[in-house]
Amino acid sequence: PRSSAAAAAATAVATSGSGGGAGGSHRGPGSALQRRRRRQRSTQVPPAPAVVLQTSGRQERRSERGSARSAATSDTGLAAELTAQLNAGGNLAARASARLREPGVTRRLSFEPAGCRVVQLALDLADRTAAAEMAAQLRGHVVEAIRSPHANYVVQKIVKVLTQQETPYIVAEMFDSSLDLVRHEYGCRIYCRLLEHAATNAHVTRLMDEVLGDTEELLRHTFGHHVVECALEHGLPHQRQRVILALRRNLMRNAWNRNAAYVVEKALLYGGPEDRDALASDFMASSSSDLAALARSQFGSMVMRALLRLPGPSTQKLQELLTTGAAVSQLRSTKHGRRLLDDHGLGLATHASARSSGGCGGGGGTSAGASAAPLAAAAA
Repeated sequence: PRSSAAAAAATAVATSGSGGGAGGSHRGPGSALQRRRRRQRSTQVPPAPAVVLQTSGRQERRSERGSARSAATSDTGLAAELTAQLNAGGNLAARASARLREPGVTRRLSFEPAGCRVVQLALDLADRTAAAEMAAQLRGHVVEAIRSPHANYVVQKIVKVLTQQETPYIVAEMFDSSLDLVRHEYGCRIYCRLLEHAATNAHVTRLMDEVLGDTEELLRHTFGHHVVECALEHGLPHQRQRVILALRRNLMRNAWNRNAAYVVEKALLYGGPEDRDALASDFMASSSSDLAALARSQFGSMVMRALLRLPGPSTQKLQELLTTGAAVSQLRSTKHGRRLLDDHGLGLATHASARSSGGCGGGGGTSAGASAAPLAAAAA
């Protein structure tokens, strides 16, 4: 009896653990839960695979790139066709000019490698009215064009062949971005062209006065120093004077800087006589060792060469400072210093001076005369 009761209890436990009911013991434990899960999965809508979405996105991007390449190929063919027509002259050239004056054609081609060249050619060959119509297509896109590695050449050509009265929007659109554009790799070129071809224009003058307000930083900037150099060569007198004053505030520091050294050289070449003399006097106030250290460097030697080409007593004094024994030793230690000594005869002057000091009696006068000759030749 006791074993029969235990078997009955075990059967009851198994029945209740299988989920209840007569069928639980027949279908096995957990089968009801599994059936419910299978029914739920069968009624759910499966999500779209991520791979499909990614593939679709890649296909769209490929399609866009394909369209862009197709358009570029089309523009390249158009540019080649227009170039041939312009070079042929006559009616064909007139037809090409008319095509470029169609809405958007010049603007679109200006931003393409081959297209920008045909636009420049057309601007050179067209009459002023046709050139102005082509250029007008860049209205509202001037800053974008200036920043473009291709369209910036078109803007430069427009500045060369048309006046500011014909294209006032060029400078007008540059004003809002002037301080950024003057430091831009391509933007600095436009400022140089404006100075070369329209420095006296009132709007260009105002634009240049604005950017030259930061001359001390610009003359040491990788791209900005080109604009400052151009202002020295083509700018108005008050603009050149502003650059000279900025240089003199930190003259030795600027002469050591790889970008500002070009500006110092340009100031010594294109500055007025008083400005050149003032710069030379500032350099002569430095010690012989400081000048020799500057002259032995790559960019400092360039400045020293410009100084040695100046007429007047400053050149003679500089030669004397650079031919001292300590200065010559410094200069001989670098290829730039050696070239400076050799090109200006300073090494010969040093040897002659040494012979003069080592001689006796009347021979000293002869050596002194020999040492003066190379100095005079270098000054000339």
